Amino acid sequence: MKKDYKHFLGVDVSKKTLDLALILNHDKNSIVYTKINNTAVSIRGLSNWLTENGVDFDDVLLCMEFTGVYNRPLLNFIMKKNCAVWLVMPVAIKRSIGLQRGKNDKVDAKRIAIYACMFQQDYKPWKPASENITLLKDLISLRQRLIKSEKILRAPIKELKAMKEIRSVKAIEQNCKGAINQLQKDLKAVQNRIQEIITSDTNLITNYKLLLSIPGIGPFTALDLICYTNNFEYYNEGKQLACYAGTAPFEHTSGTSIRGKTRVSNMANHNLKTNLTLGAWAVIRANGFLRKYYERKLAEGKEKMSVINAVRNKLIHIATAVIRNQTPFDKNYVSPLAA
Repeated sequence: MKKDYKHFLGVDVSKKTLDLALILNHDKNSIVYTKINNTAVSIRGLSNWLTENGVDFDDVLLCMEFTGVYNRPLLNFIMKKNCAVWLVMPVAIKRSIGLQRGKNDKVDAKRIAIYACMFQQDYKPWKPASENITLLKDLISLRQRLIKSEKILRAPIKELKAMKEIRSVKAIEQNCKGAINQLQKDLKAVQNRIQEIITSDTNLITNYKLLLSIPGIGPFTALDLICYTNNFEYYNEGKQLACYAGTAPFEHTSGTSIRGKTRVSNMANHNLKTNLTLGAWAVIRANGFLRKYYERKLAEGKEKMSVINAVRNKLIHIATAVIRNQTPFDKNYVSPLAA
């Protein structure tokens, strides 16, 4: 039986600060606020603040949005306390509360607290990621930065070549050569380390290989899926994961006053969404099992990106099914999904 919490703490997380809104005794009109630095030292002061408001950690449900590395200091502190933690998707909070006026960190913290109070029956306990998944996330982030850095260095070379500025091209290439070579060495080392971690962890390698059996899911899309879902413990249903990845279509309505086309939310994991887009194009171009679906929808007059989004969704649902059943992808079983 789920616990009925008395108090609800909404936290709006940013790189430098935490805005906190505390609903006392289920009363949404009784809210106290505070703002602290997002540092371990400042976060330790939360114990005194809660005590001053007559609240114990075991009576409060703490709720915040997924924010990557910025919520780590708070989570590391809360893990040592007997406090329930609920990490939710931004789009879930936005859609549950509806159209709201005003936008600042204090208001956002209040909305998160109200969401926790209204929907505590849907609360799912947060489980910290394993050390390997945490390390993989950091290495994947480093890999992306290295790739971006190399692109930045190569950009002026490409531009000058297009303008036939041969002398400048040679000068820049000569001066950038060492930096680019080092970036490539570092990138290779990072990718080797990522592979070592995956292959050494039995739980990770099993799901990693299952994901790679799906056409359109490459090594780094598979890694993203494993890391961002905590090896499919955070999201194990296709619809949940599609919402998180920003590929689930929503109707744009509010009563009778606002109407529009069905569209996806921009509140998404953009890295995962980008990789899924690349995967969707890959499975279509390779004359994959979803190509006929893609061509048929275009012939019906559907917009290209709308169909691509549908393909992304199908890849997500296939991925969650493969993991749930612990069975490699079977292309002969896909016909219902390609309908």
